[in-house]
Amino acid sequence: MNYLLASDGTISKFPYSLEELRSDNPQTSFPVEMSAQELAEWGVYSVEEQNPPAYNEQTEAIELQPPSLINGVWVREWLIVSVDPAELERRTTAQAALQREERNRVLSRTDYTQCLDYPGTDNERASYAVFRQALRDVPDQVGFPWDVVWPLPPGEA
Repeated sequence: MNYLLASDGTISKFPYSLEELRSDNPQTSFPVEMSAQELAEWGVYSVEEQNPPAYNEQTEAIELQPPSLINGVWVREWLIVSVDPAELERRTTAQAALQREERNRVLSRTDYTQCLDYPGTDNERASYAVFRQALRDVPDQVGFPWDVVWPLPPGEA
């Protein structure tokens, strides 16, 4: 549970803990568990955090805002902001690297299908060759690296 210390609707300290309340008031004996009303008598209030909203991870970021008093309850809300061009480029580069890593993992798992001693038929070997080429072509897709359509391996298409 997150707490803050406030007076007249103004935050003095956030975050604030019950241990700090006890430390700040060494001459006071506090119960082990305190109700919201007891805490409020000392200017200590719980802070509700909202669940993060849905946002576009490619072009937006979310930032948890400082607590604000809404209808008598201290709440931390999320703010969605657009990322700057440099951050967008960094994210795109990182996403492309992740997609290529996944592609390379799938390629390596099918390397054996192109060996001369592959126990499958020539048609199976050819089908895997087409699949592997489709994997190599993934970075050329229009939506890459954010919207990737992964080719299906032979037998699953």
